[in-house]
Amino acid sequence: MPKQHPHPVNPDMTLTPEEMKAIGEIELGPSRHERFLNHHYKKLIVATLALMILSAAAIVYGTFRARQEADSSAKLLGALNVIPDANSAPSDTFNLTALEQIISAYPDTQAASTASLLRGMQLVSGGEEKSGVDALQQLIATTDNADLRLRAQVFLAGHSMSGGNSEEAEKLWQDVARSGQSTYLAVALLSLGDIARQKGDTEQARLFYTRISSECPGTSLLPAVQQRLLTLGVDAPRPVSPQPAPAQNVEFPTWHGLSSPDNSSH
Repeated sequence: MPKQHPHPVNPDMTLTPEEMKAIGEIELGPSRHERFLNHHYKKLIVATLALMILSAAAIVYGTFRARQEADSSAKLLGALNVIPDANSAPSDTFNLTALEQIISAYPDTQAASTASLLRGMQLVSGGEEKSGVDALQQLIATTDNADLRLRAQVFLAGHSMSGGNSEEAEKLWQDVARSGQSTYLAVALLSLGDIARQKGDTEQARLFYTRISSECPGTSLLPAVQQRLLTLGVDAPRPVSPQPAPAQNVEFPTWHGLSSPDNSSH
């Protein structure tokens, strides 16, 4: 059986009226992307120039920031007396004037944040307690550096404990403990346990002490923790005055004196 074609084949390849009409309706001219370029070439040029300017500005700003960080870090080392002058000896104190210059001249740099921390600590240690505490609290509230924030909180917490302000110290130690794993987690938990024990809350103190063993197994504070757990709930020994010795009646021999040989012969 011969195969039938679905559409009739025109052997002379002549076009039907419908095909001729369709060909006549075909639009001759530039392609679509060429027409798009013709209409928007000015916008494309402006966009290209803007992109080049932004790229150049980013490179310039990045170079400037890198320079700022390098210069501020060098000045910070000088303020720390790490690079002393030839005629000066290293010191354990910081150059407050240099630290303040770094803060004002290089804001928004890592060195400026570190200088703010060191300045606050130096002020507290130097006797200007209020100014130093205010500077450290400002740093805690504004810095994006978690390490600097923790260091400021730890310093203020220790200062509060040494000054007898257990309430403020407890708040700061709790902030440190809530920050998760850090170099200061063990000492924060130990301090919170000590504060709870001072309040008479034995169970809360035990909870803080046991957290150190589970969350900070490698800390050097474990011997101190074990000692506190052993003495937890045990009253500290109190000095007792010695009892007076009972009075005793001591009989002394009677003294008869000495008799001469002449008197004994009579």
